[in-house]
Amino acid sequence: MEQIKNVIDLMHFLEEIEYGWMDIDKNVYLNTEKGFKKKYVLASPEDVLEKKVGTCYDQVELERKIFKELGKNFNTYFMIYYDSKKLFNHTFLAYEENEKFYWFEHAWEPYRGIHEYLSLYDLLKDVKEKFQKQNKLKFMDVDYLCIYKYKKPKANLSLKDFYKHCENGENVLI
Repeated sequence: MEQIKNVIDLMHFLEEIEYGWMDIDKNVYLNTEKGFKKKYVLASPEDVLEKKVGTCYDQVELERKIFKELGKNFNTYFMIYYDSKKLFNHTFLAYEENEKFYWFEHAWEPYRGIHEYLSLYDLLKDVKEKFQKQNKLKFMDVDYLCIYKYKKPKANLSLKDFYKHCENGENVLI
């Protein structure tokens, strides 16, 4: 990854990563949720690079590794809407540079890119609004939407354990 000198290089580098997931045996699944809840495990950054596939959870962990190597001031966030029928969620990375805040997004294709904001509040509010629109949560009860700032999880966590890890992070109010 020597060719990655900045966040723009990283965004270009990630173009080779597809949205999908791996199970504990490193079997790859593209564009399918069949078996996801039971078989998914959080991939290591090395597995994402090798298999060229990852969910937002997996891609954020690869981004975390590279942002750390670049010496950037960043945080990772887990946004979740608790609905009785389905869980809507997304992970993403935000960083601060030159007194501005940036949402670094690769996995969520409609919003792929580096988005600039004047404050962290503006960034989180924008991601929340896009999340609400994308998931057609027009009448969502904001009491059921949570944003957690979370630390690095262990690789190979089950989906349930990954959620628990993120939910043990800092609850961010916006």
